[in-house]
Amino acid sequence: MTRLDYLLRLLVIGVFAGIGLLLTVAVSAVLLLSTGMSLEEIITMSQSGMEGLSTGTMRILLAAQHLCVFILPGLLFGFIFYRSAIWKGLDLSKWPSFMLVFFGIVFLMAAYPLVNLSFLLNESFPLPSWASEFENQAAETLKAILDMDTPAVFIINLVLIAILPGIGEELLFRGIIQKNISGLLKNPIAAIWISAFIFSAIHMQFEGFLPRMVLGATLGYLYYWTKNLWVPIIAHAFNNGIQVILVYSMGMDVSEFEEQGSDQLKWWMIVFSVGIMYLAYTAITKRKNSNLE
Repeated sequence: MTRLDYLLRLLVIGVFAGIGLLLTVAVSAVLLLSTGMSLEEIITMSQSGMEGLSTGTMRILLAAQHLCVFILPGLLFGFIFYRSAIWKGLDLSKWPSFMLVFFGIVFLMAAYPLVNLSFLLNESFPLPSWASEFENQAAETLKAILDMDTPAVFIINLVLIAILPGIGEELLFRGIIQKNISGLLKNPIAAIWISAFIFSAIHMQFEGFLPRMVLGATLGYLYYWTKNLWVPIIAHAFNNGIQVILVYSMGMDVSEFEEQGSDQLKWWMIVFSVGIMYLAYTAITKRKNSNLE
């Protein structure tokens, strides 16, 4: 394919994601109107956060966002450009071996000290008042959603916070955006970091911008090395799922994970982290061409 082909594909997925965002707004408006809210109240809520909504409504809105902005645009892109070979085109046609997934998760977990280091760097940049207010709204929404009083709600949150983002965000950012930026620039490493930047920026959470970008790049490297999108999907879902499990089983505050980890960060942890990441990388590259289960 030519660079123009890759650019066209990036423009198409951008349009699809934009339409998906508009669809999310429309679906959310219809849902909120059905609960008895007025249009004026909905507009006010969009500016001040979702405080006052039931947690069930928040979860439905979040699910709609994952489906409309990430999963459906990604699948539509695949059907248009790959047609009957959609799963192969999206690098989802083969299930990776257990060991490949295992070392992918090890690589991601070993990167946590580097993520915490980036959080310390992120803290050195002062945020404007509007960004701080946005952060507070997002934190309150997440806290409400993670209030899990029954096993059923716990399972719903695993799907909503771990499985759906793992599939949708990796499909969009790694399987489509990173892949086509790499083809456009002929530079896979630049594509990894540009995609990670976009991945972090779209979350609109500025206090965790750099940590999320580092996590995105980590997932990007897993995709680049394995050429199998299931590996970063599973690693992403595992990363998010562990946090949901800790909140449910131990009552931990997910908003404090990065801050607590940063407070306990020591220089030797960085050295240890890089060493484990290198060992995991070696294991991954040895197994990527092995027979897949």
